[in-house]
Amino acid sequence: MNIFIYLLRLTFIFAAVFPFTQKAFADISMSGYQEFFMGSADQTKMLGLDTTDQTDQSKSGFDNGTYTRITATASTKLDNGLEVTGVYTLSKDTDSGGNADNDGVSVDQNDITVSGGFGTIAFGNAASTGSIMHYRADTIIPTAEPDGANYKFFFTAGSNSYGPVNELDYARDSMKIRYLTNVYEGLSAGISYASSVMGEGDTASGTDQNTGTVTDYSDITDFVIKYAGETDGVSYGITYGYTTGNTQIITGTQYNDYEGTMITGELSYAGFTIQAKSLDQGDSGGAVSTTDDGDAEGFTWCAKYGTGNFSVGYCDQHSEEKETGVAIKNEMDVKVASMGYDLGGGLSISAAYFSHEESQGTTTDTDVD
Repeated sequence: MNIFIYLLRLTFIFAAVFPFTQKAFADISMSGYQEFFMGSADQTKMLGLDTTDQTDQSKSGFDNGTYTRITATASTKLDNGLEVTGVYTLSKDTDSGGNADNDGVSVDQNDITVSGGFGTIAFGNAASTGSIMHYRADTIIPTAEPDGANYKFFFTAGSNSYGPVNELDYARDSMKIRYLTNVYEGLSAGISYASSVMGEGDTASGTDQNTGTVTDYSDITDFVIKYAGETDGVSYGITYGYTTGNTQIITGTQYNDYEGTMITGELSYAGFTIQAKSLDQGDSGGAVSTTDDGDAEGFTWCAKYGTGNFSVGYCDQHSEEKETGVAIKNEMDVKVASMGYDLGGGLSISAAYFSHEESQGTTTDTDVD
């Protein structure tokens, strides 16, 4: 059995305003997030081998998670009416020489935004348009897994590619410029541009962006259009996204540029919410000369019901990708059932049961509960 518990999710927010005579300064606020886990896993297949014949890989124990952070936000209003906000984040361990779990992730934010009647423009280490506008089904249930991927700390995943569940640059903080429109009659749109995924917060300034791997895409453009509304207590929404990026030529080999489409949707009524997302990225990143690979796609649907301080959720995620020389597609299937309770004051506790399977053709690489 594989059980993951959010022992602690603590959010604290306070604001400080610093007034000075005859001068206007930004309002400063500090906020924080903290998480801890306890987990146990029973892994019967590891890297294609039966764990009964190999070293036992059933893991358990404590973990301090990934996304613990402190965020400073400064906001001000210019004389012309524009609102300017700057955000800087200190992530756990990373900024004191510890592990780098949160480096390069979009919550490790360092950007500035300008908002007005035209919409909002952001520049810096920021999330992509799709990260903000799409419905993220696998984040809505208690524990926010499998999106957070903290559960993967408790088992050994396969070494092959099993297909995508999110588009390029999702939840990453590569240097980018982003524009979001205001919402007009439920309709909104946005676009972002990143010069390279190597421009993330975990990459040293001045890094040569021509020295990356095949998947170190450059010139990443992410466009999303969204419609959301409400009728007789039923909330609904749908998004369409199109993402592109350029690959590199590695030792004389040309690779397909990235091209992905994402469609997401939501229905919500009286405490019940269901979301789904579908991603198709075709042959992105595969060698141009290889014709029997690609067809990479993923589909996720999740549902949550909440009443009072209590909530339950279920998530089903599937992805697949064709590997050259393998007749049957590689696949990944993840199922999650979870429950959570809000203790108040920003503190919550959650528990989840997971099933995670990966296969390369007819070979089961990973099987864990």
